[in-house]
Amino acid sequence: MLKIIIILMFILMKGFEFTVERVNHICQGKELPENVKDVYDADEYDKWRNYENDSEKFSIISEVVSIAFSLILLVTNAYAWMFRMLPGFNEYIQSLIVILALSVMTTIISVPFKYYDTFVIEEKYGMNKTTRTTFWLDVLKEFIISIIIVFLFTAIVMFLFDTFGNTAIILATVVMLVISLVLALIIIPLMWIFNKFTPLEDGELKDKLIGLCEKYGLKVKKIVVKDASRRTTKSNAFCTGLGKFKTISLDDNLVNNFEDDEIVAVFAHEFAHARYKHIIKSLPFSLFRTLITFAVLGLLLNYSGLCTAFGFDGVNYFFALQLLSIISWPLTKLLDIVSNYISRKHEYQADAFAAKEGYGDKLIAALKRLSKEALSDINPHPVKVVLDYSHPTLSQRITAIEGI
Repeated sequence: MLKIIIILMFILMKGFEFTVERVNHICQGKELPENVKDVYDADEYDKWRNYENDSEKFSIISEVVSIAFSLILLVTNAYAWMFRMLPGFNEYIQSLIVILALSVMTTIISVPFKYYDTFVIEEKYGMNKTTRTTFWLDVLKEFIISIIIVFLFTAIVMFLFDTFGNTAIILATVVMLVISLVLALIIIPLMWIFNKFTPLEDGELKDKLIGLCEKYGLKVKKIVVKDASRRTTKSNAFCTGLGKFKTISLDDNLVNNFEDDEIVAVFAHEFAHARYKHIIKSLPFSLFRTLITFAVLGLLLNYSGLCTAFGFDGVNYFFALQLLSIISWPLTKLLDIVSNYISRKHEYQADAFAAKEGYGDKLIAALKRLSKEALSDINPHPVKVVLDYSHPTLSQRITAIEGI
């Protein structure tokens, strides 16, 4: 009976996600807000609608296959069977081998869909710049990195809960905080795995970026340009680093295709996140969320019946982590709503900073252009925004900027 309940929860979770996407898709047929009607002209809007239709049909097929695979694993007790096929190994080695086997299977299933999305859909609408060599290298890198991350996370959970029992709920939360801070410091070295970074050339743009940082007492460690154009037409920028020393990263699509003041406007927004310490201000809720997650995991580990319902002889850490995403789903969605609300408030504040620095009009122009080039949904359903959007809609952002 417990097994049936969990499987029904999984189906309910996926059904809810599908319903939200359908409601959002229906909303796309409604008239656009007045302040974003100029993002797409008639032909471009038709192109966007066609892109959304193609993407949705494809994502439905992809998601159905993924759900079917997950259901097969759950219904047939495949997780327990894989662990039983590895007698004589401790649970760490067993988990590593199972993670490797599942990664191979999921990669075989997902890569054809990813290939089609990249080289058929995105190619059709002029968004793809990825070569097949780059694509397959990315697949290999992602495969290796995902195995390392999933195994390390599983191993940390196993060690902490085996060694410290329920006290591991607090310890694991602290460990995740430390890992997050370390990742914030080494984000660009990690991105070297996928991208190349070159120093921004001296000139007016560089002077404006450095001047903005120095105006507020932050030192620029370096300004680099990321080779995003090897994969996409989309653009982005970010400011990273703890303390007063910051590294600025700009996508080459941004540097090569936008006016200097538009680039500064986009950066001013990203710089504001550092100036207002949004990452630090988000930490209390992030810590609370992590603590709650590990508390739920602790409950799962204290009740062996959840694992035995799926063929295990007792508690299995790796499988408990798989069940965690299903059982904690309602709580996760509630936490997502709060997290997204906090994030959207920070985005408004960052936009306001750029506007007060005199870049309001340029930021609006840049945001419209970024949305257009990414074929973004500029009229999402309010429910979709509340549940899934970490940023306000384009129309909401423009309204707020113009009101400053």
